[in-house]
Amino acid sequence: MALGCSVVYVLLASRDRNACWLFAAVGSLLWAHQMVAVYNLISDALLQVFYFVMAGVGLYRWRRSTRSRPAVEALDSEVVGELAGQKPPILRMTLGEHLTVASSALLLGYGLANFVLIYRADAAMPYLDGITTAFSVVATFLLIARRLENWLYFVVIDLAYVFIYWRTEAYLYLLVMLLYIVVAVYGYLHWRRLAIHSGHEAAA
Repeated sequence: MALGCSVVYVLLASRDRNACWLFAAVGSLLWAHQMVAVYNLISDALLQVFYFVMAGVGLYRWRRSTRSRPAVEALDSEVVGELAGQKPPILRMTLGEHLTVASSALLLGYGLANFVLIYRADAAMPYLDGITTAFSVVATFLLIARRLENWLYFVVIDLAYVFIYWRTEAYLYLLVMLLYIVVAVYGYLHWRRLAIHSGHEAAA
């Protein structure tokens, strides 16, 4: 059930469908249980709890209509797509924003790993688990904020999780990560096409 809900979530997200967040909520709770009870991946379990909360945020954000473009964007990015009266526009990130995201996620991941080790010294692969969790959190915010490059972050994150799940023998989850990589590539191409079709050219 956890795997099924997660697969449906990412497929619907790549298609820009609001229903993706409902499957995300159910799948994340089931996934969190497995990460603690079976695989001892504590940071990953915490990530799934975060996903459950953010599923509600994502659904609210995506359903909110935008009749006019805001004067100041949350991130200083160029608009590459806007469907008036429907979802918020798809935005692109600047180089500075990428550097901020990467450095912040690395620091957060290192701190999370050390926090987990205080309470669970037997945690599996704590530093890699912590860093991938931190990047997943950041990429989720980018997805909710409809940043085009969120899909590129997820490609790299999912590749790291393939290694983690292989080392911890979580082979079914490894297969899902491989599927996620394919869907993330599709999601990027699909979102970029939506942006271009809406009348805005994407910045290089």
